[in-house]
Amino acid sequence: MRKILAAAAAMALALPAHADDGAAVTVVPVTFPAPFLEAGAKAGDGPLDNVIEASAVEPIGDGRLALVAHDKKVPLRVVEVASGKQVGPPITSPAFPAETPKSSKWEGMAADADGNFYVVGSHSGKTDDERTQHEKLVRFRLKADTPGESPVAIDDASVMSWRIAGPLLRALQHEGLPAASLAERKIEGLTIREQAGPDGRARRELAVGLRQPDDLVRVFAAEITTPPSPDAELPLTRLFAFDPGRREGVRCQLTSLEYLPAWRGFLVVTATEDAANAFHGNALWFVPDARIAAAGGEPAPIVADRLWTFEAAQKAEGLCILPTPPGAPGTARVLVTFDNDPHATHIPSRFQVVDLVRKP
Repeated sequence: MRKILAAAAAMALALPAHADDGAAVTVVPVTFPAPFLEAGAKAGDGPLDNVIEASAVEPIGDGRLALVAHDKKVPLRVVEVASGKQVGPPITSPAFPAETPKSSKWEGMAADADGNFYVVGSHSGKTDDERTQHEKLVRFRLKADTPGESPVAIDDASVMSWRIAGPLLRALQHEGLPAASLAERKIEGLTIREQAGPDGRARRELAVGLRQPDDLVRVFAAEITTPPSPDAELPLTRLFAFDPGRREGVRCQLTSLEYLPAWRGFLVVTATEDAANAFHGNALWFVPDARIAAAGGEPAPIVADRLWTFEAAQKAEGLCILPTPPGAPGTARVLVTFDNDPHATHIPSRFQVVDLVRKP
């Protein structure tokens, strides 16, 4: 029986999932979703990390390690991508937000070409105090990013904070949303888009994706080509929006955002979670730069390509781009993390590596 199950598992991994909207992309799972392991655990053995809620992720250095955010605690975890095992203790900095009962509720992470990392809080809350604790946007660098050389640590002198709470509220008010929708605002996506501007010079934007209001998936952006001053307020303008629809009657909500330079466009993850904390499946979308540009800043939603519908019983929350596999042009390797709310569902967080193969 074990041999039969093993053979079935191998076949499942070998069968690609084609893009749901007919886009010229084949989705090939490289691994099954696997649980994270505690520091010191043996690969494939355990003990499992039943605490982490993997809300955001970015690769470190050559991609053998990843930085994972836990949305209930300020410190970040360093994890082996191959095994899911935590490497060393969680890392933080005196310049990071202070640990509080409500924490910073990290929900998005990004990295740029200069080696800077960015992490953002949800900016959500039922009270003003709770929202204030979650209104964090931090940029930082790591002291070491090569496995085996020295422990990975945050460079305290590099930590810088910016503010987007006010600009986000004003951007949503500009869209004419009702007060109830404004009160629900919640960030869950963060990425960096680097490309040539109209003058040919390199341009860097910080893009912020909203889980709520969820009538549309909304992404706003701020230009940071010239790094703003510490504690500066970043003006936000709408970059794009689209309607992700529903699954099993539950609204699809943005949970992660990543810019894919090789494809000149954004990858967006949406998940479905009902009032009983049950999950109803995830989707991976692609929004090309050309389509955003063609919209010309108009407020109407654009069309996104749905590449993959996956994992009905889990909640995907993190997404990052891993180094391209050797000899695989046109392939984008991504790492997906599943938060799964283990404190409530008792389903441990998991991670999965997937190849997105673009046809010529």
